[in-house]
Amino acid sequence: MTTVEIDIELIGTAISALESLSGDIDSQRAVATSSSPISLPSLGESTLGKKSRWLTDHLEDLTTRRDLAILLDQEGTGTASYTVAHDTLANVKEVLGQELADAVGDLDHESDADEVERLSGLLATWNGDGDVMASMFTELGADGTVGAMANISSLMGYGGSGDPDLYADLAERLRTGLSTASNEPGFPAESFGREIVRYSVAPLLTDDEQRAFADEFGMGMNGANILTFLMQDTGYDADFLLGAARTLDDFERMAKDGPLTADIWYGHNGHGPLDTGKDGLGYDDPMAAIMHNFGENPEAGLTFFTEPTEDGWDRQTHYFNDREWKADGYAGISHAVEGIGTSTANLESDPEATTELVSSFLDQVANSDGFNAEDAKPASPYVADLLKFYMPAVDNALRNGADEGDGTSAPFALDHFGAFDHYPVLFKGDLDSLMQVAMGTQEGTQSIAEGVGGFQKTQLNNIAAQLAQNPDDPGLRTELRDILQRNASLQGFTEYSVGQVEIDGAADRDAQRQVYIDLVSDAAGLVPMPGADQVGELGGKLVDFGWSQATDLGKDAAGDAWTSEAAGATDNAETRAEAGSNRVKVDTYLSLIEAGVIPRDEVPDHWYENGRLISQSDISDEEMGSYTQSAMNGVNEFATNYDLEGAYRESFESFYAPAK
Repeated sequence: MTTVEIDIELIGTAISALESLSGDIDSQRAVATSSSPISLPSLGESTLGKKSRWLTDHLEDLTTRRDLAILLDQEGTGTASYTVAHDTLANVKEVLGQELADAVGDLDHESDADEVERLSGLLATWNGDGDVMASMFTELGADGTVGAMANISSLMGYGGSGDPDLYADLAERLRTGLSTASNEPGFPAESFGREIVRYSVAPLLTDDEQRAFADEFGMGMNGANILTFLMQDTGYDADFLLGAARTLDDFERMAKDGPLTADIWYGHNGHGPLDTGKDGLGYDDPMAAIMHNFGENPEAGLTFFTEPTEDGWDRQTHYFNDREWKADGYAGISHAVEGIGTSTANLESDPEATTELVSSFLDQVANSDGFNAEDAKPASPYVADLLKFYMPAVDNALRNGADEGDGTSAPFALDHFGAFDHYPVLFKGDLDSLMQVAMGTQEGTQSIAEGVGGFQKTQLNNIAAQLAQNPDDPGLRTELRDILQRNASLQGFTEYSVGQVEIDGAADRDAQRQVYIDLVSDAAGLVPMPGADQVGELGGKLVDFGWSQATDLGKDAAGDAWTSEAAGATDNAETRAEAGSNRVKVDTYLSLIEAGVIPRDEVPDHWYENGRLISQSDISDEEMGSYTQSAMNGVNEFATNYDLEGAYRESFESFYAPAK
């Protein structure tokens, strides 16, 4: 065994000198290299640069030993010693982790503010180091970890030494450290996640375990607050998440038909000083926090929702339909499915299970109690992103879908868009509920506008590209009219939906609808035409064009338009249909020009600005009538005014309704 004595001041001086020396070498080397008229190979990365990196690497050795000495110097003498088998960095890190665990476990109401601040500072330094954190949490154990959080919570709520914010920082740094430890190879992540839940949720413990835990840690009735706080870090290892989720799922299943259901227990124990973002309102729901984790770790989420259970317990039905999510407004479960259902890894590894899960969720949640535009507002951005990703399924349900059914996956193909072996099936009867929740916020409305505008313009651009190859094909002209009719249906339905909800920050329903209309047009303008090299020799469209390319307008694309009280979209369906059909005519004309169907030298000058073909957003409301007439003069060869306007109006008015 080796005993090492550390003088804290001296080792601190060595660290400072080493940092200064390494920095001076790097800066002076850079000056010399850039200023010299000749090559200086001895200053290169493989020579002097290598020595500088060697110095920097050894800073970790010294810093680890200094911080260990700080922890060991309980009497403030300025010196400390430790004994290890070999004085290696790995061994010192293990001892440092163990000493950090002891320091965390020793915190109580007699701990002074300096002690708390020192410990918090050390955790800020080391909570990203897997070796140290794995050692610390192995020493603490799951029970000690929950006990430490309970102790910190008590000190925050009932007056420990120092500022309560200091304890809040300490709690957050411990949580980050647990996430780091969970990802360290060799750390028992799955069992640790399982035990964290058991010791947070008292009904999962035996009577003896409860008594022993209470005797050592004195935990109060705030286990749901502690567990929710811990699960709000989204960097946990997948095995840790699954261990925690499966165990909490066992509790929900056990409690489902008992006198104390899970939500009732959370309601009693989901309050405490640990900040979970609820600002004291409502109770903490730890399963909702786990669901947010699945949104960020979608492969683990897919496993949780699709793996068999011993007794046939249907997790999807429980969490998508039966369980209430009033504590978080459906945000967690919606985030989980949005992450799972749009994950490239999931769609590549198991597209059938992934798309079937999406279909099951959208069908079941649409009929869940509490899932409405007001109560599920926190879910809006996640539901909107999911519907945006699967906008072709929304369009198909609207035009051809059954009113109801069981969520499933099926092959899907759409001319001028693409084909999928597995795609979620949506039902027309669910669309009202889903779309109104999705469009219940500014962020959600923007996502739906991006999805609608991108989907519509992709089809229009693709058929225009085919028409450029086969301008006299009567079948393509018929298909163009069909695409415009489909676009009208989707536009009408979503305009109707945004008029049914109350969006925070919008001046009124007219403002909401006008903002949405403008966003759809802006999103459509982002979709590029397929290049000439992407259109096959026989005129076929590029099969994989479009939907893999996200249409993103950027954050807060509508700006101040939400608050405008100027006259916006009218409630008159006929007037709205006319405005919409004008937009379609102009879009069609521009797409045919961009595709080369209509030669650019035949386009009137007023369609150009500084040599650039204008976009629809460049046309003012006052000018739209004359531009529409000009557009139809060019489009008439392919589709008459009646073809476009008649199809659009009939379909639009079928799915449009005035705002409430």
